Amino acid sequence: MKRCFAILFLIGGLIVASDLGSSARATSIRIGVLPIVESLPFLVAQDRGIFQSSGLKVEIVSFASALERDSAIQSGAIHGAIHDILGLGLLRSKEIPFSIVTNMTVPTAQKDLFVLLTSPGSGIKGVEELRGSEIALSSHTIAEYVTDSLLSLKGVKLEEVKKLEVKKIPLRFQMLMEGKAKAATLPEPLASLAVHQGARKLGGDYGLKGTQVVLVFQESFMRGESEAMIRMGRAYLQAVRMINEDPKRWRELLVEKGRLPAPIKDVYTMNPFSEIQIPRPEEIGAVKTWMEGKGFETSKVTYPSMVNDIWVKGIK
Repeated sequence: MKRCFAILFLIGGLIVASDLGSSARATSIRIGVLPIVESLPFLVAQDRGIFQSSGLKVEIVSFASALERDSAIQSGAIHGAIHDILGLGLLRSKEIPFSIVTNMTVPTAQKDLFVLLTSPGSGIKGVEELRGSEIALSSHTIAEYVTDSLLSLKGVKLEEVKKLEVKKIPLRFQMLMEGKAKAATLPEPLASLAVHQGARKLGGDYGLKGTQVVLVFQESFMRGESEAMIRMGRAYLQAVRMINEDPKRWRELLVEKGRLPAPIKDVYTMNPFSEIQIPRPEEIGAVKTWMEGKGFETSKVTYPSMVNDIWVKGIK
């Protein structure tokens, strides 16, 4: 009988040890980013050990285009990504279950997030002068949404311009600066670099609805790893507050790992990062209307399907 108790005790001890070992393992999360400054909270949290101390192992995966990032989303290669409302709407229309957990940055009067520019030496000074010109962008992305909106505001019909498909953002920048495209729509910070090197800004997304940069996560991951997601949100928010408290402190990290171009590191200013908040229904609605105008199926693009309040409710 004593021997049986000893064996049972040993087995129980092994089970407990196994459970403790399992809980001690850091949860792995893969985040997809583009060459934009919104990667900074992840870089800061990683650099300062915030993720590690939160029991998380976060891998930052860089992509040169929205298409590459979305391919990774569809294949399940990443759990979360820096994204935009339009891009997520297109994923939801294909029944790909990702949703927004927070805004990251929003355009302000001081700094747009997406900018329509003309090449140095083009002589074009206004949106109205783009009639008959090529505009480099990536179709069915936030770049096209912003471009269409700016053209419409100035009374330029879409058929009066030529859209040049250039999916990779760095290549789009290069073509603009070399004059291979008279105009292009670029995200920050490449838009600021283009202006620094002689391009002219024609308009930006401040004042438009639904152009903010957002953070999206896979629904199944959030359900299966809800506790880890809350820890992730708290770590993210801690990094955001550190950045907003002293933005200049992180310039070198942005240059080294966040793709901030070195020529503008001393003059570039960032918009503040948002606290935890999800987009308003009217912002989702504006993007959905544009999608409908392009002939996309939008029955699956609803406010409840586009946002997830796990961070709004779970992070205090």
